[in-house]
Amino acid sequence: MGLLTLEAIGPKGEQLAIEAGRVTEIAVGYDGELECATFDSDSFDEAELEGVIFDALSGLDPDWRTHLRAAE
Repeated sequence: MGLLTLEAIGPKGEQLAIEAGRVTEIAVGYDGELECATFDSDSFDEAELEGVIFDALSGLDPDWRTHLRAAE
C-alpha cells in the first residue's frame, strides 16, 4: 500500500492534484487547511505511486512543480 502527500505551493496545486487522481484513478483527498493532497493506493508501493502521480502531473502541466511539492 502506498501513500503520497503533496503540498500545494502554487495557485493550481489543488486543481492539479485532484486532476492527477482522476486521470490515474487513484484516490486523492485534499485538506484545505493544511493545503495538502494525499494519494492512497493499494496497487502501488510508495515509490511506484510517486512515479505514476508525477508522470500524470507532468502530462497535465509540465510546470507542475511550481504548484506542488512532496510534503516532508
